[in-house]
Amino acid sequence: MAKDYIDNPAALKIDLMLRGLRIDDPLVKAWACGVDGIDIMLPHNTLVNIPCREEFTKGSPYTIRKKDGGYVIGGHSSEVAVSLVPKPKFYERKTSTGIPFAKIASVHGGVTSITPSPRCDFFNANVECKYCAGNLDVKGMDKTVYSVDDVVETVAAVLADGIRGIIYLSTGFSDEPDGGIVFLKPYLQAIKNKFHCLVAVETLPPKENRWIDETYALGADSVLYNLEIYDKELFELICPGRAASIGRKRYMSALEYAARIFPSGTVASHLIVGLEPPGSTIMGVDCLVNMGVVPILPIYRPGHGKALRIDPLTAEIILPVYKHLYKAVKKSNISLNWVKDLSMVTTPAEMRAIVDKTASNGSLIEGFYKSKIGRKAAWGLSSLMRKLRVKKSEEDE
Repeated sequence: MAKDYIDNPAALKIDLMLRGLRIDDPLVKAWACGVDGIDIMLPHNTLVNIPCREEFTKGSPYTIRKKDGGYVIGGHSSEVAVSLVPKPKFYERKTSTGIPFAKIASVHGGVTSITPSPRCDFFNANVECKYCAGNLDVKGMDKTVYSVDDVVETVAAVLADGIRGIIYLSTGFSDEPDGGIVFLKPYLQAIKNKFHCLVAVETLPPKENRWIDETYALGADSVLYNLEIYDKELFELICPGRAASIGRKRYMSALEYAARIFPSGTVASHLIVGLEPPGSTIMGVDCLVNMGVVPILPIYRPGHGKALRIDPLTAEIILPVYKHLYKAVKKSNISLNWVKDLSMVTTPAEMRAIVDKTASNGSLIEGFYKSKIGRKAAWGLSSLMRKLRVKKSEEDE
């Protein structure tokens, strides 16, 4: 019998993301099982997105049921009280042009993700990444481009609902030297001009570093160039398009340069757990941290329709990877105040309670930045640092 992690929220989050959740209650099932699973709040304010519709979840030892007016998740022999994260109200509304807001934006904890165009030219050239191949969600989406007005309306709806955190703008692949920031530029500028909110940008590494300077000057508070796989041979095998058109070396050099431009903790890169040996992921963590980059470790979900199949992972195998992540980031003194409150991935800060037994559930500084005045301070500080940086760059020129 597998180990029971019910009493440890951080470890339980990882196990739930790996094994999913069985839902017998028809009301919960109808409410929860969309494409992205179900968002649930575990003890100690640990937010998790749990698969609940994929085939592998049918064998999960975890179930959810009503109890004493609330909900509990039960494991092998025990249970823990949890709460369902309400769906955002704006999901039920549409833009003035009739597009459902839920098609444009998705909320997962402290991140509202918006992809104005999901187009990825790798599919058109048959060199798509293997973990995306067969993903039914991209079919028929090549020509979809949401307008700047549609995206601005969506952000307004998000903020009007009281949803706070980071607006996450991303784009698919196109072989432009700027990596995609030129496409995102009008969206980023419109959002920053109209709203006092933090915006993260995910693009591909640009061909030249000047585009990284441009990204910061445009108002991006955070930037992500997602390497996904650290091992060189596996990177080339699983990501043939990105390996040929961008190359692993350029990912590294772009991340290293961005970490010198953006504030501490605001440059990040994904390494997908499960697509390479755990030891290789750990080496990737060390490499990124040494450059001042925050590694984000999502778990690969071999869902319905995906071409890449892998042997099931276990929490016992990958918990040491996440523990190492926390130790490495803490040792480097990289700020943890940006990569937090995420349901789709386990953040370095969440592993604190496992690694450091004397640690509390959250530091005073983290609590401050979660408050209303703290969010305003973060936005103001980010804007001030950008102005100073851009002014210095202009003087240097």
